Amino acid sequence: MLEKLAGRLIWERTGSGIRVEISARAGWMLAFLCLWLALFGGIGGALEFKAFNEGDPSTFMLIWGLAWLVGVGVGAGLLIWSLGGRTMLLLNQTEMTIQHRVMGFEWDKRTYATSQVCNLRYVPSFKSSGWSGSNYEQTYHQSQIRFEAEDKTRSFASGLSDIEAFALIDKMLEIYNFPKDRALAYIGRP
Repeated sequence: MLEKLAGRLIWERTGSGIRVEISARAGWMLAFLCLWLALFGGIGGALEFKAFNEGDPSTFMLIWGLAWLVGVGVGAGLLIWSLGGRTMLLLNQTEMTIQHRVMGFEWDKRTYATSQVCNLRYVPSFKSSGWSGSNYEQTYHQSQIRFEAEDKTRSFASGLSDIEAFALIDKMLEIYNFPKDRALAYIGRP
């Protein structure tokens, strides 16, 4: 039976392991996407309708139409993820599986041998800034849980609050004590 863990996390015990569901965050992004789709879709649709009814669509209008279709597609995909996306963590003594589902359909699934997973850690959200070429840029990075597996740094559960992340890591450590390199404590943010 699923129980609330913290925030938007729910979990259940599965034999010798756990299953944790992390629902996508809908918040202000959902309102922004709805407004953006309505404005972008309405303006783009009206311009395309006018251009094709006049019988002589210009190259600009065709490019705008293509950009409009791509933008609406990306916006609709993000809207669907915000409303029905879930990340599932299945963890037991032998393997850890991270699965992404959208409206009940599996989108992506990664499985790692638990014995090969190390350096489990929470990276809180932060802003970074610096020079990229001739431009000074500021970038926002969402919080996430990171770990090493298969000689790569992996991450999941983007956008967790501190409370949600610590509750999830505590639950994971109840199942398996992931090894951690001592040097990791001396490394700054990602």
